[in-house]
Amino acid sequence: MNEHLTRIYYLLFVLTIGLGVGNIVYLSFLPETTAHVLFFCGVQYAVILLILTFPIVLRKRFMIQIPLLITVLCAAFGFVAMIMGDGLNFYGKYRWWDSALHLFSGCVLAFVGLWIISIIFEDSHKEVFSSRIFVAFYVLLFGLSCGVVWEICEYTYDSFFGTNTQQFMATTTSSLPLPDDVPLSGHEALRDTMTDLILDLVGSLLVSIYVFLRYNKLMKMQQISFKE
Repeated sequence: MNEHLTRIYYLLFVLTIGLGVGNIVYLSFLPETTAHVLFFCGVQYAVILLILTFPIVLRKRFMIQIPLLITVLCAAFGFVAMIMGDGLNFYGKYRWWDSALHLFSGCVLAFVGLWIISIIFEDSHKEVFSSRIFVAFYVLLFGLSCGVVWEICEYTYDSFFGTNTQQFMATTTSSLPLPDDVPLSGHEALRDTMTDLILDLVGSLLVSIYVFLRYNKLMKMQQISFKE
């Protein structure tokens, strides 16, 4: 399994560089492309490359082993969200793309929280961490909290770069709106953000229920089963 995951990881790395460079070159030749659009795309590709290289840096510099499955899942999420979603405009082409990613991210982030608490179990045997309910609740809150931070980040760069990552436009779901796009107003302007948070909650809740039901097996192993 690890061999297949490693191949997927390197494939994502190559595709990120190839599609990232190709898309920026393509956009630079379009007359309607502004400097802030190119900058936004450049930042997106830099972030996904950082996500791809982060596990390697942690392993070599800090001797922290991130499970290969989590590494690939995070890399895959970054690729489909930033490269396919923004770079290839899947957010604009498919209205369900953003919702599907938030459900997926809720699950992935909850598993990241589960990995973190497995590290705590390695170095600590405190009673507070031996509760089935506590671990499941922690996983739920971790995934949801990360979703909240993500929404804050989206709001921040929408404010600075004039993007539409929170999809507050009535005439487009693309992250890069045109000057003549019309924004939503009132309660409808909150729909995308609240839907995203609800889906983050659902994804985290699914993993939390899994942890609750499989708690004994997970804790008996003392290392989470998806770890290398």
